[in-house]
Amino acid sequence: MSTDHDSYDKQYIATHAEVHTPPVTLDDETAQFGVLQHEKTDLWEETAFALVAECGDHDVLMWTAGYLLKGNGRGVWIDKQAAEHDMMFIAVPKANRGTMSDNHFVRSGWHRTERLAFDDVKIERGGDRVIWQFEEQQFVSQPQAQPPLWRALGKVAGLELDLSYRQMGKPLWNWGSFASAAKTERAGYDVFARVDGSIKAGERSFVVQNGQGVREHILVGQAADPIRNLPAPRVMWWLYATQGDVGINFFRPGTVDIGTVYVGEREIKFNPAAGKGSITYQSIAHWEDPRSGYNLPVRWHLNMSSAECVVDLDIRCHGRAYEYWNCDAGVRMYCYQICVCDGFVEFADGRKVEFKDHLMLNSFNRTILVKNERIDGPEY
Repeated sequence: MSTDHDSYDKQYIATHAEVHTPPVTLDDETAQFGVLQHEKTDLWEETAFALVAECGDHDVLMWTAGYLLKGNGRGVWIDKQAAEHDMMFIAVPKANRGTMSDNHFVRSGWHRTERLAFDDVKIERGGDRVIWQFEEQQFVSQPQAQPPLWRALGKVAGLELDLSYRQMGKPLWNWGSFASAAKTERAGYDVFARVDGSIKAGERSFVVQNGQGVREHILVGQAADPIRNLPAPRVMWWLYATQGDVGINFFRPGTVDIGTVYVGEREIKFNPAAGKGSITYQSIAHWEDPRSGYNLPVRWHLNMSSAECVVDLDIRCHGRAYEYWNCDAGVRMYCYQICVCDGFVEFADGRKVEFKDHLMLNSFNRTILVKNERIDGPEY
């Protein structure tokens, strides 16, 4: 069995270890796939927003993204060129915190009949903003505003969005600069943000005030092959939480762990494979999901430690949404989980920030089926 996971993990280790925290520019927000040899490679470029927020007596989670796809290498994305318009949304009662039940959720995108033509996506650059239009939804970037501003607007999957994301701290360029993508086959950033606005769902309306958000723009070339990068039992994890001026990010692309804590303008990195601190992340409880049939992880413990900072969180899930990505080599499950955490972040100067029943986002994705399942194991 031949897979690409070792080089995939090593590139994340190297990129995260670099010091690179420039502001996001208007140029960064235009389509970037042209820096790659897109006529003869596979790639995806993503523009996305994540959100968790308390809205009255409900907790909500949203993930919405647009993808530009090119399948001119191995044919990872099946089509030579196409686009995806992704949405997952959860709204569960706050009273359910700490327990799991079979919640309803919104999902659209990545089903084969929902795929868009590449040219259906409209990208317009103005004097102070860039707008990506996927069907009736707009992803608006205004990085020159103070603080930098992004907006998620319009209609998708029965929802109507009017959300403003205002940057906190510095961008996390965990994928490297777009200028370096021709060499590394990956680039992009995450930005922690404060979110305000509203989400309408039929007759229901969720007012978001001071929500916890992430804005993301990523480009990955041939190195991104979801099935070959994540052969079972590998699982990719991504989570975040913010409180006050503190932001926590943990990412497990396969078997390596990397993390970042932001406090104000200061960045503290955890990257054990590069000699920076230690990380342990353990799943400690599961729930039999009656809808997916999956033995879903629903409780975890995260510890990230270094001389500069210690993060220690107990995390519990109370809602989930999921989807399946059908790729050339198999099927990938992607699951978002709305959670609360208890614990703390403690800094070397003695400052300690407590987290108590604090809302946060967790997510994972994994290969669940390989196209060539054979008697001696899957063939990639």
